[in-house]
Amino acid sequence: MAGRLRRLPRSLDPLEDESIYGYLLRLAHRFGAAPLEIAVRTGLVDQAPARNRIPVRLLHDLDEPRLDAFARATRLTHDEARGLLTAPLGERYGPLNARLLAEFRTPTGMVRNNRWILTRTTRYCPRCLSGDGSEIEERHGGRWCRSWRLPAVFACLRHQRPLLYACPRCGQDINAARTGSLIARASEAGLHPAQCRATIPGTRAMCGACLAGGEADRLSHAPSVVAALLRLQHHFDGLLDPDGPRSVGSFGWLIPAAQYFIDLRALSALIFMTWPRASELADTEALAVLVDREAEKRHAEFAKSRAEAPRRRQASHHYSDPPADPITAGAVLGIAAWLLSAPDENEAYELMAPIIDGAKERNFSMSYQFRRLSGTSYPLRVVLLTSRQDRSAFQRMGQRIGDQGLSRAFGRTWNPQLRAVSPLSRCHNAVTAT
Repeated sequence: MAGRLRRLPRSLDPLEDESIYGYLLRLAHRFGAAPLEIAVRTGLVDQAPARNRIPVRLLHDLDEPRLDAFARATRLTHDEARGLLTAPLGERYGPLNARLLAEFRTPTGMVRNNRWILTRTTRYCPRCLSGDGSEIEERHGGRWCRSWRLPAVFACLRHQRPLLYACPRCGQDINAARTGSLIARASEAGLHPAQCRATIPGTRAMCGACLAGGEADRLSHAPSVVAALLRLQHHFDGLLDPDGPRSVGSFGWLIPAAQYFIDLRALSALIFMTWPRASELADTEALAVLVDREAEKRHAEFAKSRAEAPRRRQASHHYSDPPADPITAGAVLGIAAWLLSAPDENEAYELMAPIIDGAKERNFSMSYQFRRLSGTSYPLRVVLLTSRQDRSAFQRMGQRIGDQGLSRAFGRTWNPQLRAVSPLSRCHNAVTAT
């Protein structure tokens, strides 16, 4: 394939953490071409693509012939081309790690069935899209980050603000279109990379609003909310960093950093499923309100699905999907991270007992599915699946975990002066309040 493609007469250097989505938009803008045309000319899609779309799977990984063709056409090294994809993030982000998740063994399955990577939408920072003031970014805009595709990335530390996900003008997902494509309206040229590509409902017109600076850059949340989100994002970014710590504490035991994000995924589902049992564990009242609204919507959707198909196995995605809104995602993941920071398995169980009991009451089979979710750490599974009534098993929790060769985490692995009250007393307050 690479031998049949001509090199582009000129190209662009990738920006830090840039995604292939953003790179194609910037390259198309430089040539005054449609993103689909650039995707064809660089070997990403066939000469006659179906339905004028760019396959979403290209966000995650490329086979070697396609990677070689793309690198040659764009004058990039293989490492630079591979750095535009989300697959390398799986070394640190468990929901993209095929070794940890048996259900997502293939690249296509990883993207098509995995709701913990944002494939057809992306979050964004208006200031990042404005560029850094350099000539090249003044012309073609700033970076669309790979990491914005991860639900655990909900704030921009560089610009000290939460990310956005909807267009400030049309209110839609900025990539909303009738066809499932990596880039909406991929066959249309002349758009700046920082323009909204959503199709206005009921029309064929594109929104086209500017997402860089201006109206999109206004902060609408209290400083305490923003501060809490930035603290948590700093913790997550440290674990996602290739040079970050290899291990982190989960219920008092050291586990691989990648697996920690799978634990967060499991706990966020249980938190939504049993809300408002964990409402007192939110960092601020405003964040609890956001989770409350999201949970109410999810409870209603789950109840509707049960009423429409009572004999069918109930879809767990009503509770397990990450929130679309970055701030709500940060709110529920903050609660999950606080639970995981328990210093040992016994305190972890005291924290989790009301949530475990609530999940069993709502739907026992689904609660079991979340409590033994694929890829979760052994300490998490032991705590979530041990019955308090089975005294011998409860007393041997630590021994069972230690027998797996894991080491204890001494002290909290995440404690940036987040809360003045111990997690156990906060959990007690939550139980007595309900």
